[in-house]
Amino acid sequence: MFKRMLHSSMQGLARASAEETPATQAGPPMPTSSELTRTDTRQNGSPMKLPPFEEIYLRSTFKPNTTTVDWNIIKVADMLNSEHLRGLSPAAKHSALMMALEAAGVAVEDMLQDAVQRQRVLNETEDLQARRLEETEREKLRENERVTAEMESVSAQYRARIAAAVEDLARERQQFHDWQESKEREQRRISEAASACVSGDSTASDASVSRLLERNSNLGRFRESA
Repeated sequence: MFKRMLHSSMQGLARASAEETPATQAGPPMPTSSELTRTDTRQNGSPMKLPPFEEIYLRSTFKPNTTTVDWNIIKVADMLNSEHLRGLSPAAKHSALMMALEAAGVAVEDMLQDAVQRQRVLNETEDLQARRLEETEREKLRENERVTAEMESVSAQYRARIAAAVEDLARERQQFHDWQESKEREQRRISEAASACVSGDSTASDASVSRLLERNSNLGRFRESA
């Protein structure tokens, strides 16, 4: 009696699962690796988008058994995790699953083959995405090297400009220093000439001559103002 009730329950579960799981889940053939790469090519440097599992299965190259097209290992996984079987022991789940497969005329070998094929597709997709990631890394490293070289070139130009400005300032400071020394020599020459005009004593101090020249300069300005 219990077996008949469980069998009836599993048939109802199988029908409900068939309604929830599209028959096209196994899907049309999957494009080649080059087509996948072209389809998934990123635009404007946007981050790589990894395809969801449903899309991977839909684009896969394997084909399900035509006699069990409504059944696949994903449907089996959904059934095992449904509320109807939740809480049962592994042995009870196995018995219920075998009854459902037998009622639907599905061979266990077909489900195992479907599982192997889906595992293979997932591994191939992982390898493809890993290669794409490595290529992206190489491209980014090359781009970083190029940008670094440009940055170093620009930095070198600015460093050269800064060095040239420092050299120009040092040169102007030296020129001013040289001019100051020449100015002191010129002032001494003028003072000596002025001393000779004021007195025959060649020992007249430069300070006395400077005061005399300052008084004469003030007197000249006073006369001009008068």
